[in-house]
This record gives sequence, structure tokens and C-alpha cells, in this order.
Amino acid sequence: MALATVIGAVTAWQAREVAKLRERVVALEEQAADDHLRFRDAIRLIRALQRHIDELLGFLRLHVPGMEPPAADYKIPATLQEEI
Repeated sequence: MALATVIGAVTAWQAREVAKLRERVVALEEQAADDHLRFRDAIRLIRALQRHIDELLGFLRLHVPGMEPPAADYKIPATLQEEI
């Protein structure tokens, strides 16, 4: 009888843990989907900003010949370079 009680308690505990883990998986999947959308939006923004920089450089070179803008002091990480 005591063994059945212990087994029942362990089974109930496992069921609670499984339920918690399932909730956590659902939350993490939702967060991953949200992060993916945010990452995609960030890439679009970076591309737009790069186009804008190129346009500004073109205007500067056109209207102020012989003057070059300072070199960019940033570097796009290799992990993002492929996406951009």
C-alpha cells in the first residue's frame, strides 16, 4: 500500500512537471516567433539605412567635390553580413 502511495505521488509530481514544461515550451516558441519577426524588421531597417547612407554620400560627392566623408568606424558583424 505504501509503495502505491509513493508511486502515485511521484506520478502526480511528474505530471505537474510535464505541464510546467509544456507551458514553458509554448512560451518559448511564441518568443522565438516574435524574435524572428523583430530580427527580420531590424534587417529591413539596416538595409534602408545603408541605402540612405549611400544616397547621402552620393549627394556629398556631387555637391562638395574633392571632399570625402570620414570612414565608417563600425563593422557589421559576420553573423549579420549574410542577412544584409
